Amino acid sequence: MATHALGVRERESELKGSSSYPAGSLRFDFASIVVSLWFMVGLFLDGWAHNHVAELETFFTPWHGVLYTGYFAVAGLIGYTQFRNVSKGYSFTRALPQGYFLSLIGVILFFFGGIGDMLWHEIFGVEQNAEALFSPTHLLLASGAILFISGPLRAAWVRKSGEGWRSLLPAVISLGMLFSFFTFFTQYSNIFGNPDVLTGAPPSGNFYFANVTGISYLLYPSAIMMGVLLFALRRWQLPFGAITFLFTTNAIAMVLMRFEFASSYWLTIVAAAVAGLFADFLVLLWKPSVERLAALRLFAFAVPFVLTLLVFAALTLTEPRGLWWAVHMWLGVPVMAGAIGVGLSFLVAPFAIPVEA
Repeated sequence: MATHALGVRERESELKGSSSYPAGSLRFDFASIVVSLWFMVGLFLDGWAHNHVAELETFFTPWHGVLYTGYFAVAGLIGYTQFRNVSKGYSFTRALPQGYFLSLIGVILFFFGGIGDMLWHEIFGVEQNAEALFSPTHLLLASGAILFISGPLRAAWVRKSGEGWRSLLPAVISLGMLFSFFTFFTQYSNIFGNPDVLTGAPPSGNFYFANVTGISYLLYPSAIMMGVLLFALRRWQLPFGAITFLFTTNAIAMVLMRFEFASSYWLTIVAAAVAGLFADFLVLLWKPSVERLAALRLFAFAVPFVLTLLVFAALTLTEPRGLWWAVHMWLGVPVMAGAIGVGLSFLVAPFAIPVEA
């Protein structure tokens, strides 16, 4: 009898070490969400400091404190779970719930990036403004962070079931963090953080480059937004309200991070919320998916088109002089934003490749 029990345990250990994963759960997903949100708050606080504090002369700042304690909370959760499950017999690459091994890789990358970032600051000084978004050590940190904040999204992706808020809430929040992370690192071309670029009197300098700047501030975030959104629709019909949540929280985060420059244009947050609600209704009515391609293409055009027009309306209501753009631009750029959405939809759901006879 004892020999039989021993054989069963050996077979279980062999199974753990070869092919199985620990069971995933919404509880673990939410734990990952909480610590990742802690990290994201620190990230945007650090972004606020780089945008508002004239001289950052040291690595040891309060906002770095929030950022790195958030990271250590993530590392603690992932590292403890990894150690515990390896000790139970799971293999190193399968000791975390399915979808989370890349989170461990992200934690490791971020650790080495953090050490490098501290040395970089001491040797070359602290980056200011856009410099902080292109520092090599910051890009290494970003690579690691993308991997661990997207853990709940990957975990939801590999599960067979997934409908409604009950099962998709961690995935939606993780998707929102990923969206905001991308807009954080492209804040130099984002209308929510730089809303006055198109308002008031026409620029007195180089008119061409002023136009190019305004265009990029609208088309960059449109491409990011639709890339994230179409990626999610490739897998799920998002629950009603999910897109409103994504758009609104991202707009709030961007405005708060650039508070000194963007707070008076708070109506852009309302524009984002209304556009998100519009997109949610389209998902409910049209059910865009890879099986409903016409609906997917129309959705991919309509959402960025409407959002851009609503942002223009918000800017006009805030600034009495309105937009300095002529009608060719303020109506043409939304069409281009919609065209970008349609183009991205072909990456998500391309034409079928004919099979040779």
